Amino acid sequence: MNKQEDTRQTIKAAFANTIANGISLVVGMVVIPIIARILSTEDLGVASSFVSTRNTFVIIATCAVYAYVHRAMLEFDDRKSYIYSIVIYCGMAVMGTFLLGLPFKTEIKRLFSLDDFLYYWLFVSAFIFATYSIGYYYCVFHNKAKIIFGITLLSGPVAQLLAIVLTYVVPHKKYIGRVLGLDSAYILVSLGVIYWLFFRTKQKSFSRFYIQKTLKFTIPIIPHLLSQMVLTQCDLIVISYYAGAGKVGIYSMGHTVGYLALTVMSQIMAVWSPWVYRRFEERDIKAVFDNSKLMILLGMYISMGLIAICPELIKIFLTKDYMPCIYIVPPLVVAMFLQFIYLFLYDLEYYYKKAKYIACASVIAAVLNLILNIIFVQKYGYIAACYTTVVSYLLLVLINYIFSGKLNVANVYSVKYIIGSIIAVGIYAISMMLLKDCIILRYVLFILISVLLLMLEWKDIKVMIKNLRR
Repeated sequence: MNKQEDTRQTIKAAFANTIANGISLVVGMVVIPIIARILSTEDLGVASSFVSTRNTFVIIATCAVYAYVHRAMLEFDDRKSYIYSIVIYCGMAVMGTFLLGLPFKTEIKRLFSLDDFLYYWLFVSAFIFATYSIGYYYCVFHNKAKIIFGITLLSGPVAQLLAIVLTYVVPHKKYIGRVLGLDSAYILVSLGVIYWLFFRTKQKSFSRFYIQKTLKFTIPIIPHLLSQMVLTQCDLIVISYYAGAGKVGIYSMGHTVGYLALTVMSQIMAVWSPWVYRRFEERDIKAVFDNSKLMILLGMYISMGLIAICPELIKIFLTKDYMPCIYIVPPLVVAMFLQFIYLFLYDLEYYYKKAKYIACASVIAAVLNLILNIIFVQKYGYIAACYTTVVSYLLLVLINYIFSGKLNVANVYSVKYIIGSIIAVGIYAISMMLLKDCIILRYVLFILISVLLLMLEWKDIKVMIKNLRR
């Protein structure tokens, strides 16, 4: 496939992904008040803690082999055999971990606050999550627009709605219904991957070479992945210890609202990153430099939009118990935007296999986050956690920028755009918090920014539309 066709297919996949995420965003906003009313803050806290535990466990159990799929698609010719090999490996790894953990079942349940069902489901959930990730990354790399659209809808609106329905199936343990509902997309996609591999794909074989090559990269990157989990989940753990499960539920809901922006941005980046790797492979750095500016502005605009509407979003859709989210969401959106910026630097380090750079920066940021949370949550209360998150992600971006300087990052991305966008989102968030009770001023300011960005980027937007229509 030539570069123009590849870019056209990438834009098509990104467009499909954006539409699906738009639908997910709308459904997510509708679902939030329902969740707030049918789940107690304690049930929501238990479900959130389980998801956090699963996300950590799958990294350790499988050595995160799914994180190498994008790079493997460039490196190996027999791609289907590669996918087949790592899916088999994930199944064996999770089963082996389950058998090793059985003698320590009581201790594990007590350590992670699991009941009998959640203990066994932890292993099932880990395998289906790993298989889902492998299948999703494979489809994204190959720009399977229709499949990506379907997967995004499954993991967004469908999973959220099922999570609500299933809470009524298990009324005495509603957190189980929420966990199963959120995992429903992973179940369906992983079953589709298994069916495709074992019943539709021919001429495939298991190769230890693929596993060894993958583990050579992913094992050194495990500290990075675990550190990312600390950065995203450490807040909940510290808040639970110092403030209790009820505050975890409130903060978790604020995190859910703030995460809406990153959900959209990360889905766009999921399509962008493989395109970048292919351009790196062709040494077409200019294409990455030019298009990354539009991507950064898009992420900035999405973040500003969510910050602008969050007071009304919270007041309309949530109960009074969740009103503190008005002060939690804006800082968390800034933190999520910093994470979005970090992904650009991560792409560069990932392509050149600089696992040590990635891991070192993430560990430093995670340790700082843990220390700051222990100090400030204990002293100022659970809302302080959102500000410690901002500081930690800012440090993550700074360290990775320093490391990626050795990879000529200034030639790949516009440093002015990166710094300017971070400052703009930060100032905007502070302004919106000061104007939280002035709805007219907030929306007028956001409209003015929208018009300004449209005027500045109209030429690039027209080029993108033109490529899509071709």
